[in-house]
Amino acid sequence: MKFKLVYVGEVKINPKKRSQHLQDIRDILSPQLQRLSEISPYNEIKKRLDAKGKAIKEVGGVKFCPLITQDLDLLAELDIQILHPELLETPRADIDNRMKTLLDALKRPQSSHELSESINKDEICYTLLDDDHLVTKMTINTSHLLYKEESPKKNRDYELLIIITITIKASKGTPENLAVIV
Repeated sequence: MKFKLVYVGEVKINPKKRSQHLQDIRDILSPQLQRLSEISPYNEIKKRLDAKGKAIKEVGGVKFCPLITQDLDLLAELDIQILHPELLETPRADIDNRMKTLLDALKRPQSSHELSESINKDEICYTLLDDDHLVTKMTINTSHLLYKEESPKKNRDYELLIIITITIKASKGTPENLAVIV
């Protein structure tokens, strides 16, 4: 099964407030993942995790709902398209560190030390991955974003358009994950 996530914004290389930056990215992706978990056939993932009592994972008092989890023997392959506004022959992009930031934002925090201080503890944060070791394949394509919207945003030159195509795989076929890998 395949689906896409879309992110527009900065992916900082070495942010001063790393946990806040990761949560800012999660806050944009979470509504997309929540919507995905409500439509067929993807809603089967959450239903089956609910049946096992493992849909919600709490970290430091914050509830997370990862969709790709080891609890259902699920894995993910990622095809990441990054469109950036940088000019040709301007080497400002640091792709490996941007990918580290993005992968960290796609997974739920593993400990309370990874949580942002300003996170909303009243809402469930949907994440793609329970842990990034569930990614078995990743391809990255970059290109120049030629569309330039006039905007009062001062950091528009650093905004990326990222389209992530996720293919859900299974590490082993089970009755619990059959509905989501077909």
